[in-house]
Amino acid sequence: MTAILEINDLRKVYADGFKALKGVSLEIEEGEIIALLGPNGAGKTTLISTVCGITQASGGTVCVGGFDIKKDFRAARSMIGLVPQEVNLEPFERVINTVRFSRGLFGKAKDDEKVEAILRQLSLWEKRDNQIRELSGGMKRRVLIAKALSHEPRLLFLDEPTAGVDVELRKDMWEIVAGLKASGVTIVLTTHYIEEAEAIADRVGVIAKGELLLIEEKSELMKRMGQKQLQVQLTQRLESIPASLATYNLSLAPDGCSLTYTYDTRGERTGITSLLADVSAAGLVLRDVVTRQSSLEDIFVDLVHREEEAEA
Repeated sequence: MTAILEINDLRKVYADGFKALKGVSLEIEEGEIIALLGPNGAGKTTLISTVCGITQASGGTVCVGGFDIKKDFRAARSMIGLVPQEVNLEPFERVINTVRFSRGLFGKAKDDEKVEAILRQLSLWEKRDNQIRELSGGMKRRVLIAKALSHEPRLLFLDEPTAGVDVELRKDMWEIVAGLKASGVTIVLTTHYIEEAEAIADRVGVIAKGELLLIEEKSELMKRMGQKQLQVQLTQRLESIPASLATYNLSLAPDGCSLTYTYDTRGERTGITSLLADVSAAGLVLRDVVTRQSSLEDIFVDLVHREEEAEA
């Protein structure tokens, strides 16, 4: 597939010496959904702002659809749609006029059929004559997406699109993103919500302190870094882990009624068979056994923690 976005050694250093981006390199193919995860201050918004030309890079290159954002800014920027975190809309303007105006800003000819198609896609057509101030928070977010799509971009950035919205609206937004992908739009999503990345992304990137720690297929990431946990639930409460089980590095639940064993799914042997035999030999009676696959949240927290330890 063809790369729609090519970022090479992108750096951003502010006047006070703060390094917001530290040599980020990334390629995104057409039709992908990429989720960028990272804590506040990780560099997610700075990365998007730099690609969109809002912030000037200190070094490195960015090409969108083959156009360099410095040498061919207008051509590159015309291929990008941006949905910012903040809902900053003219409250007394009507929905349809807001979208038409954004299309005109990019020099696109008037096309009411295209505007209607976008509004219908985002379930805004019935609200087209409403003033922005009359809309709910979720509908205002939809208007932001409609504005970003008005000039028919090939690459769409969604910067924390579901921040501050309830769970129902968040899932509704996921459906919108899936629909946009189906229509051929490439999407880069920044989020704090791990479940968002798990639900809709093809690849997941983790950013911390201006560095891209990894970018990988979601399924491969789970397979490569995922661990499983075996929880052994007991019929009687333990005060401490028996000495005969010390080699398994078990953890005892606060209530003393279960033991947790963590193992690598990639290992040739899990050690579960010998563990259960030794649990029985220690005189412990099992009530139940439950397994749990580690989530992206576990992986994300572990990566960021390791990065912090490396800098300590």
